[in-house]
Amino acid sequence: MQKYIESDGCRVFYDVKGPSDAPAVVLIHGYGVNRRMWNPQLDALKGYRVINVDVRGHGLSRPCHNFTVKNAADDIYAILDAENCRDAVLVGLSMGGYITQQYAAGYGKAKGYMITGSTPIFVPYKTWEKIGLKYSAPLFNLYPWETLKKQMAKASALNEDARAALYDMFGEMNKKEFIASWKGISACLIERNFVFDAPLLVSCGEFDKTGTIKQHLPDWPKYYPGSRVAIIANAAHVANMDNPADFNRLMLGFIEQCNK
Repeated sequence: MQKYIESDGCRVFYDVKGPSDAPAVVLIHGYGVNRRMWNPQLDALKGYRVINVDVRGHGLSRPCHNFTVKNAADDIYAILDAENCRDAVLVGLSMGGYITQQYAAGYGKAKGYMITGSTPIFVPYKTWEKIGLKYSAPLFNLYPWETLKKQMAKASALNEDARAALYDMFGEMNKKEFIASWKGISACLIERNFVFDAPLLVSCGEFDKTGTIKQHLPDWPKYYPGSRVAIIANAAHVANMDNPADFNRLMLGFIEQCNK
């Protein structure tokens, strides 16, 4: 069932599927795409209560002119409040992983957090990384929109079908919206002390070359003792679409662990 909430000047849409009394799973997609990114996971999640969100500024949750990672995390809280659901497992990929971290820091009380293809946003970063992120949005303006969509899709996935699906989802936005969302992401690094209040699983595609995601994998257990790190074989950045079989096994195992 498709629903929406009104949150901070934005109508945020989401789907709810599965039994209302089943363990809940919240799916938070990556930058520039929408909730269709999770189509390869929906059959695997039958039997769970699945809340699949179009993050503000993406999919049907447009237009929206005030995207920040914090605002998006606030939206997730508002959705769970509307659904009377407080003990879900949050599954976020790329941008969704940043939103998941912000949710954990601002609200917590989830049953678990699975983050794929993201860097930790509350740990110390090198100055060059901060500068690179800050000025990455203006660089996007140098590319024609068609070229940017193709290059982003190619860099994000190995599988040609996955690349085609990403390209189509990128095309549902315009270039201005695309860059506006990235500006919100580029401001999300905030060094602070923080402890996850539930199990944390961090995964990354074997061939993910996006930013410094793989380089920062060792930082997760360093700063968050007890967290688990996994590599998804034969996958790039959008690992859930490149290798859904391995991703789904990892995801389901984690969700089951969190609901014991």
